[in-house]
Amino acid sequence: MPAVAGAAFVIIWAVDANRALFVALNHLGPATSDWLWANTTVLGDTVVAFALCLPLWRRRPDLLWAFLFLALLGTLWVHGLKHLFDVSRPPAVIPDVHIIGPGYQAGSFPSGHATTAFAIAGLMAITARFRTTYVILASGALVVGISRSVVGVHWPLDILAGAFGGWLSAVLAIDLGRRTFSFGSKAWVQWALGIFLAVCAAWLVIGHPRSGYPQADLFQRAIGICCLAAAAARLKRAPA
Repeated sequence: MPAVAGAAFVIIWAVDANRALFVALNHLGPATSDWLWANTTVLGDTVVAFALCLPLWRRRPDLLWAFLFLALLGTLWVHGLKHLFDVSRPPAVIPDVHIIGPGYQAGSFPSGHATTAFAIAGLMAITARFRTTYVILASGALVVGISRSVVGVHWPLDILAGAFGGWLSAVLAIDLGRRTFSFGSKAWVQWALGIFLAVCAAWLVIGHPRSGYPQADLFQRAIGICCLAAAAARLKRAPA
């Protein structure tokens, strides 16, 4: 996956298609539904993505431990490059951009939502037993990435950089998790990670206005409730 994202990045940059491709993707919003894309793009929000990892608690302790490395590596990738490259977002460059949600102006490269989506998808997909699961997760992350151009706040190159860094973070996190699992498997570590992710899920239920997409409030609350219910079910079944 990083190789595919990297190759696509080079091709789009080489043929100078970044702006034209953004315009084409951005037109999907008016042609379809703002509500649809708002609900799609929040899946790349950090709090939402973290909450979606809560069902790993007491089901996949290895992936729950790897999640910690994933969060650290993904954060370093996004914020490191954002400080290194001061790239203006499409609304600051192109007039009449169709914007869904906040119309950010700066800090475009790379896309944090795309990084998060591909990081979480990679964490689940790389260790999946079935090829179909891999395809579904990778495809879902791609749609979330595309949504960042549809809502008007990221260039395609931002999205591809996020895809590259997110999936690479997953590969590295899984390897680091395996090497240090003797520590990560300790009960108190697993509980600490579970509580942190439960707080993220609860935040969605209470209300997460910082996502910037009020059209997705109900969807975010539903995600939070489902993830908390999944953890509660595991709490009843598993020994203390």
